[in-house]
Amino acid sequence: RRHCKWCGKFKPDRCHHCRVCRSCVLKMDHHCPWIYNCVGFANYKYFFLLLLYSLATTLFIILTMAESVKRCIDEAGTPFRTVFLVFLTETLASVMAFVLTVFGAFHIWLMLMGLTTIEFCEKQATKRDGERRSSGASAYHLGLCGNIRAVLGDNMLLWLLPCSPPSGDGLSFVSDGTRLLGEEPGKGVRRRSHQRTQRTPPARFYAGYASTSTGER
Repeated sequence: RRHCKWCGKFKPDRCHHCRVCRSCVLKMDHHCPWIYNCVGFANYKYFFLLLLYSLATTLFIILTMAESVKRCIDEAGTPFRTVFLVFLTETLASVMAFVLTVFGAFHIWLMLMGLTTIEFCEKQATKRDGERRSSGASAYHLGLCGNIRAVLGDNMLLWLLPCSPPSGDGLSFVSDGTRLLGEEPGKGVRRRSHQRTQRTPPARFYAGYASTSTGER
């Protein structure tokens, strides 16, 4: 389906309609309730760094509070309120660190494979239906370094800083089809089952797409 059935706009490759935001989002990954916004092409790097920063913060809390936990155990005269608050904080930080580790590891794997969360779910649905899959990689796989640059930007020194977003416009991507046929990026397909050459529509079709970079929807 090359046009959105909800808003009627032309859908570039990897674009999906979010029913919560009520708009099509370029290279949509998922709708995140924690930031109350869609995660897509324009803000995926910042979401990814948010995960890393949050994980680093929780690990810092766990490590720096280890001495306080040990002191509460060793000193018998420690007030109950202090012991309760210290153990509660350490427990919450540990739980959050575990959740963020699992979630962050999943998104690191997605980045290395050149996938989005939606594309990963589509592959799992295809696998359950019994269709053959060549590999777990995306049709837009660019190699290890290429996949990282597609998320964190071209400048390696700025990968872990909230600046220098990835290059591109979110409308066109290099896919297996474009590499084999020697076509220009943007004339690929949404899924392997819909592989056919597409002509890039006029710019008016792209008007109104959510950038998601500053909370716009």
